[in-house]
Amino acid sequence: MKVKKKDILIWNIILFLGFSYLFLYFQYAYQNHLSPFSLTLFKKSLELFWYAIIPIFCAQVVVFFHHKKSINILLLSLALVVYKVSEGLFLDFNKVILLALFCFLVIAYFFYQLYDEYLQLAYLNANYRKEDLFSPLLFEIECELIIGEERFSGFLTNWDSEGCFLYLKSEQLPKVKKLRMEISFRGRKFIQDGEVVAQSTELHGIGLKFGENPKNLEVFNWAEFVELVHELGFKPERLK
Repeated sequence: MKVKKKDILIWNIILFLGFSYLFLYFQYAYQNHLSPFSLTLFKKSLELFWYAIIPIFCAQVVVFFHHKKSINILLLSLALVVYKVSEGLFLDFNKVILLALFCFLVIAYFFYQLYDEYLQLAYLNANYRKEDLFSPLLFEIECELIIGEERFSGFLTNWDSEGCFLYLKSEQLPKVKKLRMEISFRGRKFIQDGEVVAQSTELHGIGLKFGENPKNLEVFNWAEFVELVHELGFKPERLK
């Protein structure tokens, strides 16, 4: 899966991982009564804490690329920082570091929960495998993507209130950031403006993130479509 637009959450997690190393570094300097602003000490810390730098850097990379194992590597790197700071507390207990560790744990858990929820979003999950192509689904919800005067047909494979993932039947989309999706379903027309945020490696599948479209008496928006299909019992996991 290639994610074309990174959510602000991704950048915040990458930044937090960088701060987690600084937290370990400042804890070491504080407990050893050294100045954390010493360039010599900082260079030395790169040798002392190489075992933490490697997993932290790996976690930043896999989070950036939305790897399927990224959440496990993220937890591992954060757990390593917590372990090393806790180890220092056992050797030399300090209330300031204990309070800082508590704050670090709260923020880390907060990011973990947000990231876990983010990875479950429909526009990041195709809901089909390469082995499934190109076998027909049990039920196909047809849709059309409108880019200027061109129309591209496909069908939904995953959706939620935030967006959807769809499979294009033949043509590949031109490189665009925003487009309009149109769905005709049960005698109603649903139209929603969306942003292309992800694309599958085989290039036929794309993930669309939706904003808010105002209600219209003539057409319906994405929120109303999701409400209707859920009332009728159509769910992504039941398409196959």
